[in-house]
Amino acid sequence: MTDTTIRVSRESAAEGEISPFQCGQFIEYVYDLVPGMWAEKLHDASFEGPDRYRCTFRKETDFRERPWYPAGAVNRGEYVLDELDPLNGKVSQRIAVRGEPCTLGVAQDGISLRAGTACRLSLHLRQEGLREPVWVRLRGVGGVLAEAQFHAERGWRRFTARLVPVETTVDATFALEFRGPGTLWVDQVSLMPEDALGGWRADVVKALRELAPGIIRFGGNTTETYDWRNLIGDSDRRVPWVNEPWGGRHPTGAGLEEFVQLCRAVDAEPLICVRVTGKAPAEGAAQVEYFNGGPDTPMGRVRVQNGHPEPYGVSYWQVGNELGGDEYARHLAAFCAAMKEADPTIKLLSAYPSVAVLQQAGRYLDYVCPHHYGCADLAGKEADFQDLRRLAAEHAPGRDLKIAVTEWNTTAGDWGLSRAMLWTLDNALACARYHNLMHRYADLVEIANRSNLTNSLCSGIIQTDNARLYKTPTYYAQQLYAQLAGARPLTVETEGRLERNDVSATLSRDGSRLIVLVVNGTRERLEATLDLSRWAPLEQEASVRTLLDTQEAGERDVTNSFDDPERVRTVVSSVSVDSAEFTHTFPALSLTAFGCEVAQCGGATAHPAPGTAPGLRS
Repeated sequence: MTDTTIRVSRESAAEGEISPFQCGQFIEYVYDLVPGMWAEKLHDASFEGPDRYRCTFRKETDFRERPWYPAGAVNRGEYVLDELDPLNGKVSQRIAVRGEPCTLGVAQDGISLRAGTACRLSLHLRQEGLREPVWVRLRGVGGVLAEAQFHAERGWRRFTARLVPVETTVDATFALEFRGPGTLWVDQVSLMPEDALGGWRADVVKALRELAPGIIRFGGNTTETYDWRNLIGDSDRRVPWVNEPWGGRHPTGAGLEEFVQLCRAVDAEPLICVRVTGKAPAEGAAQVEYFNGGPDTPMGRVRVQNGHPEPYGVSYWQVGNELGGDEYARHLAAFCAAMKEADPTIKLLSAYPSVAVLQQAGRYLDYVCPHHYGCADLAGKEADFQDLRRLAAEHAPGRDLKIAVTEWNTTAGDWGLSRAMLWTLDNALACARYHNLMHRYADLVEIANRSNLTNSLCSGIIQTDNARLYKTPTYYAQQLYAQLAGARPLTVETEGRLERNDVSATLSRDGSRLIVLVVNGTRERLEATLDLSRWAPLEQEASVRTLLDTQEAGERDVTNSFDDPERVRTVVSSVSVDSAEFTHTFPALSLTAFGCEVAQCGGATAHPAPGTAPGLRS
């Protein structure tokens, strides 16, 4: 026997089932989160120029947009960002040549290309006085990899071409050139690989689908500053915009419609956050009608004109991001009423919950939404769950309100080098414990969106550069919970060196499979007894999936990287189960998921909610 025991009961730890939405993800316009997912090869498509980012992790290597620069006989050229008649933004790039002939243009470096993988080029041109064609060339070390020519006209015209590079490189140059004299205007240039899925990188879509996120939220601080109408329709006509809260200028390609299409591609529900600041309730209703209204409604007709006859059917809508207080509460009810009138079937989420929010808008709401940064403080987060349960019972009786933790992580800040904590194995284990806590509140916590999905100065569980992708330890932890955790949370007793939130046990919906998830957050191996006698007889072999440092360095801060992308990963194995009470050694700094077939015998027994259940023990 050992000094540590995990005993799994047949009693349910909470009424109801664990929602797959507890493994939700979060996308927002912040730094290189969206650009790191979007397949576009070029930066600054509209020549508006970069904007400074507000925060840093490691300033020497932090993401920066690649600039355009003058190329060719630049001494002969006049380069101007022309505010007169741009295509979509504030300026277009004007290049003028006077006098005798010369060749010049603009270029951008750092383009990743794969031999044989075609890219679709799109650009807008107009000219005065040019007699020769405009050339676009992709150049590598060995010379020209692909090229196309166009004959610009006096008015704006969109040109396209299919470019198939003959060589693989991560640092090609995109060069747009012409032979003067004459004047050329260039705007809205795009180089999109043909293997992109709706504009999204194929490798990111694959990784996201394998994560099984359930629901993905689009929101964040920028929600309260951007115009959603600039995120729909023809992307060539959208206006590039500066991210006021975070800095940076966002490109126009990845908007709200593309976000919804991404969700559908990975079998996840979209959750859209609606702007409240400076807007009227009718604007929230118009946004709902655009995505969900029939083709005969005013905004439905706009959607049809934009090429989408069928409604998107977005069910989940959050009213405002990180707003609270009496002023927000006063606006909330009107927004909810207007949005419900546009589509009575939608589910509505608040921003920060409060007594005023529930008293004034509780009759409309389906979810209240705290943000749980600092999720390693499990006692504090559990107390918040309990407080919100009481708040809803007192001020929105009969509504059966659920909690949606629409953002959570171990931190939202810690800017500078300390932010590297977010991509460590230790962070993955902290996030796993938070999932264990949510399991025990399955009757209350239905949605949880971890922040963030990609890049974002270390917080993204998927990290990308211009050609590669790797998954952080927390990706693998969340994947285990999303793919393996069952439907019914079970009461677990622990004795010895494990704490209550180190362990969660769940039962599949059909009652045939038991899953036990165990976090060993210590730097030592842990030998423990698993007592599954209440579930006997067991199948003689159990599957084991263990997230760990494959080098067994005993360091909490190990992580993955482009050079070593799978140092921390899930290792699959199996163990023989000779009896319903057996010993297992958990590796240091690990998350382990046991799965075994069990005798069903009627499944688990439901009990009252966490905090009141007599069977909830630690």
